[in-house]
Amino acid sequence: MSIDRGDSHFDDAGSWEKACRHMGLFLAWAMERGLASADHEGEDASSATAYFIAACDTKLTDEDFGDEGNAFVAATYEDYLGEVSAYAGALCVGDYDLSEDATTAAHFHAWLDTALAAWRQSRN
Repeated sequence: MSIDRGDSHFDDAGSWEKACRHMGLFLAWAMERGLASADHEGEDASSATAYFIAACDTKLTDEDFGDEGNAFVAATYEDYLGEVSAYAGALCVGDYDLSEDATTAAHFHAWLDTALAAWRQSRN
């Protein structure tokens, strides 16, 4: 199942890097938290967007996540997209103009960590 695709964003973003950045950041976070599939274990996603484009061919699918990761994605990915837009708006840039830097990664990692903790708590 396709969760998100770079080609869905390309026309608005203007480049594959911009179209895929939010997906790359999400997947890199999931890899660090053990929510990605075994296909991504041990891989270096320090350049999240470049890794995502090369490893996933610009498509984020359920095959990129393990069972818990897929359940979390199903419950929160739309909210994550809303946070991408809100964060970009707070910086006065377009959704596709967020930079891939430590500050951006830290923001989304913190947001996703909070969302994951709340989601896990709601399942108990």
